[in-house]
Amino acid sequence: MLAFAATKGAKQPKLRKIMTNGRHSLGAQLQAVAFAWLLFVHAPQALAQRLAGSTAAEAKLSIDGSFLLVPILTDMARRFEGFNPGIRIDVRSSGTGKGLADLRSGVSDIAMAPRALRESERDLFAFPIARDGVAVIVNTANPIKAISSSQLTDVLIGRITNWTALDGPDAPVKLAWRQGQGSAEFILEHLKLRRAQIGPHTAIVTNEDAIKFVANTPDGVALASVGLSERSARERTPIKLLAYNGFPAASRTIQNHVYSLSRPLTLITRRPPEGVQKQFIDFAMSKKVIDLQLKYGFVPYEE
Repeated sequence: MLAFAATKGAKQPKLRKIMTNGRHSLGAQLQAVAFAWLLFVHAPQALAQRLAGSTAAEAKLSIDGSFLLVPILTDMARRFEGFNPGIRIDVRSSGTGKGLADLRSGVSDIAMAPRALRESERDLFAFPIARDGVAVIVNTANPIKAISSSQLTDVLIGRITNWTALDGPDAPVKLAWRQGQGSAEFILEHLKLRRAQIGPHTAIVTNEDAIKFVANTPDGVALASVGLSERSARERTPIKLLAYNGFPAASRTIQNHVYSLSRPLTLITRRPPEGVQKQFIDFAMSKKVIDLQLKYGFVPYEE
């Protein structure tokens, strides 16, 4: 009995080992099935969460509008992206009118305009980021130095056709006019004129076009950004900015609020901004971009 028990006891561990191995194998299989089921149930939710995180990390912002604001907004966008990796800001130049139309239709998130909102645009939300002005520019060969609002009106509507009426040379006035742009709209509103009243002119599009036209036309006159015109004059482009209603067209007179053709440079949204849209607008209105405002000849907006 003892020998049998010993023999039986000797075989028992082997039997238990076999049975234990079987239980382990079955348990592993059950665990694998359970894990696969969990993956099947929860994978879509996890994938959705990962995609949501990816979308947030790759947020995009579309800005469109004023030709004048494109260079400074591009610099602001690149700086903002540097502070916020994963955010991409697209800045396009379609002109003020097209930029506002794209904003209303939802094509863009923010519009740029070189002016305040008009009465017909009061449903939108405006955020001034700097100040600039509109300058009346002529060629340096033209001896006149100043112009009044009534004289500018007469030039624009074609009532003054020769520079002698402004104590200038005996030469025809050659006007370049920017149709449909923010600066043109601002001047029309300021002088209470209609587009149809503008006299014979050469059609141009951008501030750069205006400066180039006047630089190449001794008898030419056009309207352009004060900041851009000042920079061009310092770079020896043959243009000069006329004083308007007794005050020089200059950044300092804009800053002092005595130059009457000054205007805000504005970012515009359809609704109160939120998310990345709000973050960028707050950034564009902050002291973190004052150096960029000065770089482009604009005046920090302080009101």
